[in-house]
Amino acid sequence: MNEEIVRILEMVKKGKITAEEGEKLISAVTGVSDGSTPAPRISGKKFEMLRVRVNSRSEKKEDNARVEVNVPLSIAKKALGLVSLVPNEAKKELAAQGIDLDAINLTELIEMFESGDITEELVNVESGDEVNGATVKVYVD
Repeated sequence: MNEEIVRILEMVKKGKITAEEGEKLISAVTGVSDGSTPAPRISGKKFEMLRVRVNSRSEKKEDNARVEVNVPLSIAKKALGLVSLVPNEAKKELAAQGIDLDAINLTELIEMFESGDITEELVNVESGDEVNGATVKVYVD
């Protein structure tokens, strides 16, 4: 076990910090959280994963949905060429809506993710209420 984690657990055991504080510290050290929110960022850390989390709530429990997608940035880099496979007609339709796929430098964007230049959540949307609603989070870690 990581030496830093052992020290954090010892501090919790001795009552120097609360379990919640220990959890936050461990998340910061490991870069791993419970999945509901991104772990705190450590400056200089290289990020490796693009994460998408979608949770929807409904009074009809069978309509609830939970989606978790993890895309390694290394795979995203290799898939960059797939944008060139988007048909020209689809590109024209997107351009008519103000979206120019060719103007987006995906390589640079992925490099910014990896280097930690982009550290905040990319998307954090909550809609509805406690009974009916949805949460969408997109972040890198």
